[in-house]
Amino acid sequence: MKYTSFMEKLDPRTKIVSFLAIILCMILTPVARLKDFGLYFLLILAISFFSRTTPAQILKRLCILLPFVLFMAMFVPFVKQGQDCWSLIRGYWKLNVTCEGVWTFLNIIIKSGLSILLLILASSTTTFTDFLKGLDLLHLPRILVMLMSFMYRYIFVLLEEARRLMRARSLRYFGSRYREQFRVLGYMIGMLFIRTYERAERIYHAMILRGFSGEIHSMKHSRFSSVDYLFIAGIIVSLICIVSGLIYQMEHIKISNAHLWQGL
Repeated sequence: MKYTSFMEKLDPRTKIVSFLAIILCMILTPVARLKDFGLYFLLILAISFFSRTTPAQILKRLCILLPFVLFMAMFVPFVKQGQDCWSLIRGYWKLNVTCEGVWTFLNIIIKSGLSILLLILASSTTTFTDFLKGLDLLHLPRILVMLMSFMYRYIFVLLEEARRLMRARSLRYFGSRYREQFRVLGYMIGMLFIRTYERAERIYHAMILRGFSGEIHSMKHSRFSSVDYLFIAGIIVSLICIVSGLIYQMEHIKISNAHLWQGL
């Protein structure tokens, strides 16, 4: 029997609202407040504990997504204008690393890394159908929800169609100049577009004949419970404590009281 974690039992609307609130607070927090991001990380660790997601699963997905962020952010310290903090000179080449560029790089890496961790936990504890159902119950525009539903459902069909075209090309292609290769690639893209359009027409007519009305169905009955309200309240209270600096004030009061007792 499969064990259901605490996060999987929550309503999808609860996870959507809570995770969006955490991501929004992280985006609005300046990167100079590194202690706040440490607290955000501890909050995400607590959520991962309740989701029963193993570190191996998180690291596996993190190693797939994080390199794209690193590739996009690795050039920021060299192109961001500001005060130079380090220079590299090789002949006629000179690379300057600015302090503003370094802070921008840290801003992108830290916030993107924590957001990716949160999205990994969300995808591990929520099926895509339940996620779409939650968006629909949150009154997101129906057309956007339906587009995401069709994209997720038929992206694998399109990938299989592309593999068939690549297989047919490899069986019929005997090598030629680069110009001919680009022409064949253009024919393949056009053929894939035509087949996609025809398949979409057939799918649409089949869905209409089966009484499709645009409503998203899920195996789970979504409803708010007391646990959902407590979870959202706990997330909101934690975010308020982090953003307002209440934790640091409590720590300062504790240290001041300790010094007072030592003086007595």
